[in-house]
Amino acid sequence: MTTPTTTSEKETKEGRIYRFPDSKYRLILVAAARSKQLQKGHEPRLRSSSHKPTRIALEEVSQGLVPFEVLPPRQSTIPHHEDGIISV
Repeated sequence: MTTPTTTSEKETKEGRIYRFPDSKYRLILVAAARSKQLQKGHEPRLRSSSHKPTRIALEEVSQGLVPFEVLPPRQSTIPHHEDGIISV
Protein backbone atom coordinates (compact mmCIF):
# COMPACT_ATOMS: atom_id res chain seq x y z
CA MET A 1 0.00 0.00 0.00
CA THR A 2 1.27 3.45 -0.82
CA THR A 3 1.26 6.42 1.47
CA PRO A 4 -1.37 9.12 0.94
CA THR A 5 -0.19 12.23 -0.91
CA THR A 6 -2.78 14.36 0.86
CA THR A 7 -5.55 13.66 3.32
CA SER A 8 -8.04 13.20 0.49
CA GLU A 9 -6.15 11.12 -2.08
CA LYS A 10 -3.62 8.32 -2.49
CA GLU A 11 -1.80 6.83 -5.46
CA THR A 12 -2.52 3.43 -7.00
CA LYS A 13 -1.09 1.68 -10.05
CA GLU A 14 -4.02 2.74 -12.25
CA GLY A 15 -4.82 6.20 -10.92
CA ARG A 16 -5.63 8.05 -7.70
CA ILE A 17 -8.18 7.25 -5.05
CA TYR A 18 -10.05 10.37 -3.98
CA ARG A 19 -12.47 11.14 -1.17
CA PHE A 20 -13.93 14.45 -2.43
CA PRO A 21 -15.12 15.05 -6.02
CA ASP A 22 -13.32 17.77 -7.97
CA SER A 23 -16.41 18.72 -9.99
CA LYS A 24 -20.20 18.61 -9.85
CA TYR A 25 -20.18 16.11 -12.72
CA ARG A 26 -17.96 13.67 -10.82
CA LEU A 27 -20.08 14.16 -7.68
CA ILE A 28 -23.15 13.00 -9.60
CA LEU A 29 -21.35 10.01 -11.14
CA VAL A 30 -19.96 8.80 -7.80
CA ALA A 31 -23.26 9.39 -5.98
CA ALA A 32 -25.18 7.51 -8.70
CA ALA A 33 -22.87 4.50 -8.37
CA ARG A 34 -23.17 4.61 -4.57
CA SER A 35 -26.97 4.94 -4.82
CA LYS A 36 -27.08 1.74 -6.89
CA GLN A 37 -25.07 -0.03 -4.18
CA LEU A 38 -27.53 1.16 -1.53
CA GLN A 39 -30.48 0.01 -3.63
CA LYS A 40 -28.89 -3.46 -3.86
CA GLY A 41 -28.75 -3.70 -0.07
CA HIS A 42 -25.41 -2.24 1.02
CA GLU A 43 -25.45 -0.55 4.41
CA PRO A 44 -25.34 3.27 4.54
CA ARG A 45 -22.12 4.74 5.93
CA LEU A 46 -23.95 7.42 7.90
CA ARG A 47 -27.26 8.04 9.61
CA SER A 48 -29.55 10.21 7.54
CA SER A 49 -32.97 11.68 8.05
CA SER A 50 -33.75 10.59 4.48
CA HIS A 51 -34.68 7.07 3.45
CA LYS A 52 -34.03 7.71 -0.23
CA PRO A 53 -30.85 6.03 -1.52
CA THR A 54 -29.97 8.93 -3.83
CA ARG A 55 -30.10 11.48 -1.03
CA ILE A 56 -28.10 9.23 1.31
CA ALA A 57 -25.48 8.67 -1.42
CA LEU A 58 -25.12 12.42 -2.03
CA GLU A 59 -24.61 13.01 1.69
CA GLU A 60 -22.02 10.23 1.90
CA VAL A 61 -20.04 11.52 -1.08
CA SER A 62 -20.21 15.13 0.16
CA GLN A 63 -18.77 14.05 3.52
CA GLY A 64 -15.92 12.09 1.91
CA LEU A 65 -17.18 8.67 3.00
CA VAL A 66 -17.13 7.13 -0.49
CA PRO A 67 -13.61 6.73 -1.90
CA PHE A 68 -13.42 6.57 -5.70
CA GLU A 69 -10.70 6.10 -8.28
CA VAL A 70 -10.04 8.25 -11.34
CA LEU A 71 -8.53 6.13 -14.09
CA PRO A 72 -6.45 7.55 -16.94
CA PRO A 73 -8.28 7.86 -20.27
CA ARG A 74 -8.27 4.78 -22.48
CA GLN A 75 -6.87 4.78 -25.99
CA SER A 76 -9.47 4.45 -28.71
CA THR A 77 -9.75 0.99 -30.23
CA ILE A 78 -11.40 2.33 -33.39
CA PRO A 79 -8.86 2.66 -36.22
CA HIS A 80 -8.79 6.16 -37.71
CA HIS A 81 -7.43 7.36 -41.01
CA GLU A 82 -5.05 10.29 -40.79
CA ASP A 83 -7.63 12.50 -42.54
CA GLY A 84 -10.05 11.91 -39.69
CA ILE A 85 -12.16 9.41 -41.62
CA ILE A 86 -12.73 6.07 -39.94
CA SER A 87 -11.04 3.28 -41.88
CA VAL A 88 -12.63 -0.14 -42.03
